[in-house]
Amino acid sequence: MPNSPVILLICAACVAFASNNPVHKSAPKQNQIEHHRADALASSFNVSVKNGVQFKLDVKNNTKRMTELRFPSGKTHEFIVFDESGKEVWRSSSGRMFTQMTQAKLVKSNDSAVFADKWSGKNAHGKFTAVAILSSENHPVEQRVEFALR
Repeated sequence: MPNSPVILLICAACVAFASNNPVHKSAPKQNQIEHHRADALASSFNVSVKNGVQFKLDVKNNTKRMTELRFPSGKTHEFIVFDESGKEVWRSSSGRMFTQMTQAKLVKSNDSAVFADKWSGKNAHGKFTAVAILSSENHPVEQRVEFALR
């Protein structure tokens, strides 16, 4: 029979499909991902002024399910520093390039996603306001912290 290899391949594919084994076992099931609950995440923003200025945005999943953070590009977060007059003095994304591809980050139950960066703060003195922005489409976050440099 000239078509017997084709028939065997079709039968094998049917058996594989019927067994319902997922191809990607490590990928979470769709119903295990938390998408739009307002109380799903808690965030904290910390600024440390030792050896420069360190910024840390901690986003914690408070649910019993995995939460997906969806981003429209490779830029997941942003830190911006303003002086007392409101003038922007530093932006973490300045001079950087980001992919234009959407991406997602999965955060396990009771786990955190941490976003961090550092600014030298060289020659900067006075009071400042730091703004942390999580660029998530479905769980956006914006927080502010005041700090001083001497």
